[in-house]
Amino acid sequence: MKQLTPKAFADYLAEAAEKIRQDGFSIVKDKPINYGQQIAVQFCEAKASVNIYNGKKGLTHVYNGDSALKQRLLLLLEGVQNASEKLQPAAAGATVSNGLWAGSDESGKGDFFGSLVVAATVVDNTTAAKLQSAGVKDCKLLTDKKILELEDVIKATVVDFSVLELKPKIYNLRYEQVAAAGGKLNQLLGYGHVAALSQVLERQKDCHSALIDQFTQSTVNLKALRQRFPGCSVRQQPKAESNLAVAAASVLARARFLRTMEELAQQAGVGDLPKGGGEQATACARRLAEKYGKDALREYVKLHFANYKRV
Repeated sequence: MKQLTPKAFADYLAEAAEKIRQDGFSIVKDKPINYGQQIAVQFCEAKASVNIYNGKKGLTHVYNGDSALKQRLLLLLEGVQNASEKLQPAAAGATVSNGLWAGSDESGKGDFFGSLVVAATVVDNTTAAKLQSAGVKDCKLLTDKKILELEDVIKATVVDFSVLELKPKIYNLRYEQVAAAGGKLNQLLGYGHVAALSQVLERQKDCHSALIDQFTQSTVNLKALRQRFPGCSVRQQPKAESNLAVAAASVLARARFLRTMEELAQQAGVGDLPKGGGEQATACARRLAEKYGKDALREYVKLHFANYKRV
């Protein structure tokens, strides 16, 4: 393909922008750059951009930003064949996302009391927009009351979801097994993300993009998912809750964590169990140990926390 004339290039850009708008994306920037044009788009809280260059050998597209949006932009502007080559080099020839994407997040990792929960969701453009309208965002930006209100909304809205929980008694057993093999908390957490995403990806065969809220620099979890789902582009990034699939997963995980905390509080005969890993949590555990014996704490707390040694 040869370099387009200025008029032909302008027509191409106008057509590209129209395709993007018709697909439901907002164009937040459309500006000239050296040798081409940059179009930046936004869908809910996710952002991406494409630089379109009109060179001597024809058009070149360079994509940046959110993985799911890049997938969609590439499909709109260049078609499926290029998508597998550009965005999924580890799975050349695989079919790319048709608008579905998955995300996973966890809750309870930093809480002395309660479970470790990992959740995954699958969304598309329509369900993501509904989630945003409902007020779904990173659970850390929501009150406990709002999280519990959104739980059923999310379950009724998303394409698919999975919520996996290790209550304290089982969590402590699994952690001891992992530690005996030389592992640490992140390894146990990794098992949870892989398991939760595997459940939804097994059911949603047309989902070819997944995002993990990054909790480690290790790529072991990515490799495990890519081996099991070679047609899926899996990546991890810090603060991935800006993606609606991850945000929805964070809310589902926290909701399950909160409900189990209520159950444990009733079991312990106390009004509320403190969240986090501060002195208040240590003091509460100390009172429970005095009442039921220290061995009973296995039912309520994560024994490897430093708090346990101070009880």
